[in-house]
Amino acid sequence: MEGRLRTVFEPRGSEGRPDARDGRIKGGRNMKRFEGIYPAIITPIDEMEQINEKALAQVIERSVAQGVAGFYVSGSTGESFLLRDEQRAQLIRAVCEIVGGRRDVIANIGAFSTKGSIELAHVAAKSGATAVSAVPPFYFPYSKQEIVQYYFDIAKAAGLPVIIYNIPKMSGVSFKTGELIELLAHEGIAGVKQTTMDLMQTETLVRTCGNKAVFNGHDEILLPALSVGVKASIGSTFSIMADVFIRLMKAFDAKDMERARYLQGKANAMIKTLLEIGIFPAIKGVLKLQGIDCGNCIKPFQPLKTADYDKLEKALADLYDGEPA
Repeated sequence: MEGRLRTVFEPRGSEGRPDARDGRIKGGRNMKRFEGIYPAIITPIDEMEQINEKALAQVIERSVAQGVAGFYVSGSTGESFLLRDEQRAQLIRAVCEIVGGRRDVIANIGAFSTKGSIELAHVAAKSGATAVSAVPPFYFPYSKQEIVQYYFDIAKAAGLPVIIYNIPKMSGVSFKTGELIELLAHEGIAGVKQTTMDLMQTETLVRTCGNKAVFNGHDEILLPALSVGVKASIGSTFSIMADVFIRLMKAFDAKDMERARYLQGKANAMIKTLLEIGIFPAIKGVLKLQGIDCGNCIKPFQPLKTADYDKLEKALADLYDGEPA
């Protein structure tokens, strides 16, 4: 992205633009504040790879009871790009209906085309979602200008706040910090989900982007992210251990760093096991051990083996063993 990008979708006046005096972005009016833990919810399926809404409701209700702030639906953890378009729409509608306004719902509507993303955004808006999120368009080698225009088009058409989904490892799109700041200056873009280990970039966004939301996206670095000013986190593992991360955030807020480090370490030991097995199938495996059968992941993912369940059972026992009072 060379120089300042100018498009017909840039906000007029001072709303959402960098402040000329200090470079900070002023958010648009009534910008939604996002704080707390947001599970990136899995997609339960049956043997025919149809969405299991009963299991979905069980996962959601347990998370609500644990005190989560909201849900991120149809993302990577939800196997969104393995779902058919009509299934993604069904999933978004179902989550919004089950949640019933009790918590935020952020729907990932990112698709291979701008039109496809906007169509899903309209589903999210009609279903009562709080905001939409979009992974950058991928597979084809788009220019940064084309990617920026994709987000501006969605922001104009969505009718909801837009959260950029910055996940370079999966999308193949690596945003420079200045490029994200430029995107966040748009009044229709409410924040960014930082699924990146670049804490320097995250800190810069928190510091310079006013009241735009900066979500942590890697569960294993929640504590470091909190230390640079992050207030909200969207995570794959929150469906299985939201309670641990909620206690971690409370410990951080209470300046109890020893307890916060302990809880991050406990969570990371579980995450290490999940990664060794394969994180998305393993998360569904843990949910099964916790009493909620969400089926297998969509093929070509393969079912877990007995040995995998044995490892997960031990990791789950270790997770809740020995926490200091």
